[in-house]
Amino acid sequence: MPEKTDFMAQSKAQMDAWTAEMKTMQAKMMEAGAQGQEKLQKQMQSLQEQRDHMQKHMEELGKANMEAMKEIQATMQDAWKDMEKSMEAARKKFMGG
Repeated sequence: MPEKTDFMAQSKAQMDAWTAEMKTMQAKMMEAGAQGQEKLQKQMQSLQEQRDHMQKHMEELGKANMEAMKEIQATMQDAWKDMEKSMEAARKKFMGG
């Protein structure tokens, strides 16, 4: 299992990458017509909620002792996988691939 600081740095880098990608998707969404925007807005809201959930886990990890850290890391890794699946689905819709 990675060290806490390594895991935190890795998690922050991934969160930053997702945030940047979500901004690009939002720009694409604004280019869509009104009907397309409504549909894409729901997916973007879901992505934002997942990202916020990951952020909360990162904050908990920052405060955790070693025993709690193991549990939080496992939970974060599951949430990370879910976020990546959602990002992949969003990439297909927003970016066409």
